[in-house]
Amino acid sequence: MTLPPRALATYLAARVLPAFAGMGLTFVCIHALAPEQYAVYSLTLLAAGVAAGFVGGISGQALLRYSHELSPAALQRALLAFPLLAAAVVCPIVLAYLAWRGIANSTALLAAAAIPLLALVDTRRSLFIARGAARAVFALDACRSGLGLLLAFALLQGWSAQAAAPLLAQWLALAACLYLVRVPRAADSADGQRSIDAQYLGYGLGLAGWLAVVVGMSLAERAVVADTLGMAASGRYAAQADVINAVFSAAAGALGAAMMPAYLGQSANPDAAALRRLRRLGVVGVLAVAGVCVLLGALLSAASVGRISQALAGDVPTGLLLIAGGAVWATAGFVQKPLELRGQTYRLFAGVVVALLLFLWLGPVLAVHAGATGVALAKLVAGCAYVAFAVVAAQAPR
Repeated sequence: MTLPPRALATYLAARVLPAFAGMGLTFVCIHALAPEQYAVYSLTLLAAGVAAGFVGGISGQALLRYSHELSPAALQRALLAFPLLAAAVVCPIVLAYLAWRGIANSTALLAAAAIPLLALVDTRRSLFIARGAARAVFALDACRSGLGLLLAFALLQGWSAQAAAPLLAQWLALAACLYLVRVPRAADSADGQRSIDAQYLGYGLGLAGWLAVVVGMSLAERAVVADTLGMAASGRYAAQADVINAVFSAAAGALGAAMMPAYLGQSANPDAAALRRLRRLGVVGVLAVAGVCVLLGALLSAASVGRISQALAGDVPTGLLLIAGGAVWATAGFVQKPLELRGQTYRLFAGVVVALLLFLWLGPVLAVHAGATGVALAKLVAGCAYVAFAVVAAQAPR
């Protein structure tokens, strides 16, 4: 299966533009919020992101593979009932976690309220991708990221420089894009006759767990910095990480979109040699992006843009380790493709859980001895362990 050049360009834009809009939102928040407030914003947003990643993955990730095989009733459950039911389960857990961390206020409530909307958006995007609706994917992501950036700027300037302001902006943007970007009529009737079965749910749960743990890794690193070095240090660490992650997200998204036709062609009968070529292409692209991150840091440092330069270029060793860690985790997305194509998502979940446990053991120890730099090093080590696991698991027999 191949994509027309125009559709491929639309997919590229749908991944790259929102990532850079997210980077712009990070710049706005860094400029407007004190480090302690940015730490609160980061920890709250990531706590919601862990839950939303799991909830959205339950049906959203599986729709990418099985949407044409679901009956109309099963498709409606996957689009609406499953995400909302799962969100109802995880929202109290997120609120309890934030209350335990001392964030039991409007900020926590906004984060919890965003979880069902995030899940619905992710699930809808997956259906659009599966049905080849490139323009709908672009509209959904552009609406969410563009409105989020504009509303956050307005609220931070005109309302209050508090963590709740950008969270409210993103909640409003999610609600607006769900209203403005509707599921087309043609998607209301699936081609297949099979209802959601154990295979579908198993695939979705494996990727849901994987995505939740990956986001949880970011939450854990910032929590370790906050507990060891204080909220201000956590805010500065989060600012560096968020900008670097946005660059890698844009690049990995663009590479993934460009390689999508090749991956779709491998879904039925995977070719090991072709997958190796795709993996090498992805790794080369990731290394190029790492160089771009280093250059961006140098430019921001030379530009001296107030809090932004101080946050992003004030701790060079930590920044370099975060770039290396971002490159490793982006590489993992290409290395694990054979497992995804074989439907062995449970292996991905097991591997990333091991990586998280390794970080939780190593991160606090290195934080005591090397501060934020030690935490970044621990995440890099955990990422290398996961990539090694994915390489070995991908070569193992089915």
